[in-house]
Amino acid sequence: MNKSVTVAMSGGVDSSAAAILLLEQGWDVRGATMRHFDSKEMGFPEDEGLEASIERAKEVCRILSIPHEVIDVQREFREEIIDYFVEEYRCGNTPNPCTRCNPMIKWGAFLDRLDTDFMATGHYVTVEERDGLYRVFRAKDRNRDQTYMLWGLTQKMLSRTLFPLDHLPKSRVREIAKERELPVHDSPDSQENCFIPGDYRDFLRKYFDEKPGDIVLHDGTKIGEHKGLSFYTIGQRRGMELPWSAPLFVLEIDAANNRLVVTDDPKRLETDVFEIGQVNWLDGAMPDIDNIGVQIRYNSKPVAVREIAGTKVTLEQPVRAVTPGQSAVFYHDTQLLGGGIIRRSS
Repeated sequence: MNKSVTVAMSGGVDSSAAAILLLEQGWDVRGATMRHFDSKEMGFPEDEGLEASIERAKEVCRILSIPHEVIDVQREFREEIIDYFVEEYRCGNTPNPCTRCNPMIKWGAFLDRLDTDFMATGHYVTVEERDGLYRVFRAKDRNRDQTYMLWGLTQKMLSRTLFPLDHLPKSRVREIAKERELPVHDSPDSQENCFIPGDYRDFLRKYFDEKPGDIVLHDGTKIGEHKGLSFYTIGQRRGMELPWSAPLFVLEIDAANNRLVVTDDPKRLETDVFEIGQVNWLDGAMPDIDNIGVQIRYNSKPVAVREIAGTKVTLEQPVRAVTPGQSAVFYHDTQLLGGGIIRRSS
């Protein structure tokens, strides 16, 4: 085998184990790490953040005797991810930057600059080529499944990607790294927002001022004041500190009027219709199949879809706290079909 594969090395155990497995399979393996932000600028301590991750990745590659390079994608990451993250919160949405970063940065600017036949990652997903198309399925270890984060990928991207960890549990991945005496074998799992060292609200304050505003009931009655809209998300119960006869839940974030709309009736949080934008289907078009389920947040279970009409999704039964900015990800059994960004619910 003489084809090359570059492993996207994060400095963690998953990508390190992926490199080991590919070496054992006979691939010409290289390592590369994205430099997508400035750790000092973002407020990370010296021994944390991206620079520390790059050094760990370099050390792993040294131990494995494979070359390593650093690819600078800071400009693209700032424009497409950081600016997007800030603007979504400014508009009252709750974004998931990872689902955008994967197709636009990791499988976009980063992959485009790699001189390699294939890229490999440490994601826990399964990919199979069937009928000339690449199909994505949930990982064998469902507790580690990361298909939700990959709904934005295309057939071209999938055709150039290897996922060596698809069949392994996390425990075995750590064993593989430990057997090669890699220092990252017991490293903690990565955090959700890699570019934010602490509370995301402290990060947002660098970009815009939080303005207090009215908290109103669903009928428009003012009952208090909020600290700033980015402190809240749809369905949230804690943090309002208002005396009330029943628990209060965030029903709507009205950024245009700087109002937080709340309710003491949990049934009002339920909806069976919502709109999505930026839709992507992995096969290139919406699949003509029945029994489609949609997952409306990373840790939720899929719910049955009655109909998808353009950007309008109708469910078989109401779900709670459909949140603008989050990803709606579609499945057929264990197969990932595609997804979109939730824009509003009815």
